[in-house]
Amino acid sequence: MSRVQGFTLLEMLLAMLIIAIVGVTLSTAISGVAVQSFALERRAMAHWIAQNQVHRMRIAMRANPQVLPEGKDSTRIIMGARDWELRTTVSATDHPLLRRVEIDVFEVQGGERMGPFDHLVAFVGRH
Repeated sequence: MSRVQGFTLLEMLLAMLIIAIVGVTLSTAISGVAVQSFALERRAMAHWIAQNQVHRMRIAMRANPQVLPEGKDSTRIIMGARDWELRTTVSATDHPLLRRVEIDVFEVQGGERMGPFDHLVAFVGRH
């Protein structure tokens, strides 16, 4: 009588268990990378928005060379198909022609503000 070679049921179950564990581990790692990529993209976009705001202020000062007025301002913009809110604070420095500008960038989703995802400090002066 010849015996048929093959895997036992226990060996098959053990192989399936190992494949399932590897699959779950890989999917968890891939989802973590996706979440980190989205967070990094959001922070990079927020930083570009803050830099753009400072450049807008500097360009406006070239057209109208006055010292920036002190105070706070809030602006909403759309960039990257998403809504953003910029909170700008302009404060005096020891030099009368130089202002400290702080910009916080928030993302607005469903009417709720999330963040800040970037905080930029710059100095803007009259030439």
